[in-house]
Amino acid sequence: MDPAIADRRKKIALVILISATVLFLASLLPTGAMIIFSPMAFDSGPKPGTWAFVITLFAYPVVVLVTLVAAWICFAKRAYRLAMSLCVLPIIHLIVLFVPATWFW
Repeated sequence: MDPAIADRRKKIALVILISATVLFLASLLPTGAMIIFSPMAFDSGPKPGTWAFVITLFAYPVVVLVTLVAAWICFAKRAYRLAMSLCVLPIIHLIVLFVPATWFW
């Protein structure tokens, strides 16, 4: 592979990883507030949709932290495409968190 192309991929991956790290870590603050108020979701009674929402909500910080650590490890091992692809997982998790919640409630 041409060294110029590898250097350009590294720079692009670094920018994406830094921005994803800042955005996803910042998203943990509102998630913490949502987790604190999650027991109120059961006020109308336990439903399968409510359980799915709460479990997915509690899993979000774990998904973010594991994904970011894995992405930075892939970056260190020079797997830039995989590192950038891993940054999509928390976004997919957010879609899974909020789209079905609108169907069940």
